[in-house]
Amino acid sequence: MLLLAACASNSEKSVTADTSALPSAAAAPSPTHGLCGDPELDDKQVTFPGRTGAHLAAYVLGTGAVTLVLAPQASTTGCSWLSWAKRQAAAGYRVLAFDFNGEGRSRRAESGHNSDDVAAAAAFARTGGSGEIVLIGASRGATAALIAAAALNPPPAAVISLSGPGDYAGERALDSVPRLTAPALYVAAKGDSAFAASAQAMYDDTPGQARKLVLVEGRLHGTGLLTIAAEGAPEATKAVDDFLRTAAPPA
Repeated sequence: MLLLAACASNSEKSVTADTSALPSAAAAPSPTHGLCGDPELDDKQVTFPGRTGAHLAAYVLGTGAVTLVLAPQASTTGCSWLSWAKRQAAAGYRVLAFDFNGEGRSRRAESGHNSDDVAAAAAFARTGGSGEIVLIGASRGATAALIAAAALNPPPAAVISLSGPGDYAGERALDSVPRLTAPALYVAAKGDSAFAASAQAMYDDTPGQARKLVLVEGRLHGTGLLTIAAEGAPEATKAVDDFLRTAAPPA
């Protein structure tokens, strides 16, 4: 599994969600100067309470009517999405890339699941945009995004899984995908065999016609399918871009 490096360091301004309904919430983390090694993110950092009270941290790019909520793979943070997130912001989307609880700049929650963090990020994304969101996850982030997508009301405009396993850390996407009502895209590399098999299995169990499976050549994993110049990346990137423009085009 390719692991993309996380980033961290400190800054000046943060947008923080109202925590009055969460009296036990831990204090929001301070912004980080040069987050992801990019000073342009200094004034684009936000914090919001997770479902179990601990604050989650993220950055927001773009001002489009559709918000892409990006969930990172294991051993990475929202920084792993940065190059692709910038491309999508330039294409007209609003992008929210967050850190799971206890990782990056996010505080650690005493309980809860990864899908809870995705649901909290989705709720926050809807407060600052038109309400139209797409959940996109890489590896364990994809498992969490699929589970959250099946439970959200209203559902997201679409959900995208990049190398998502059928189950991870006690959560089982294979049990959730039969309840999906949003269009779903599953992308994996054929050489990443266990994850390609999971993509096939989840695609098979997803109802309706608004679902798509794309298995590309090579061995790229998770965000690497969109951010690393290697075999399979052009096909994976085109599949994701085409799916987004069909299911949730930027306004």
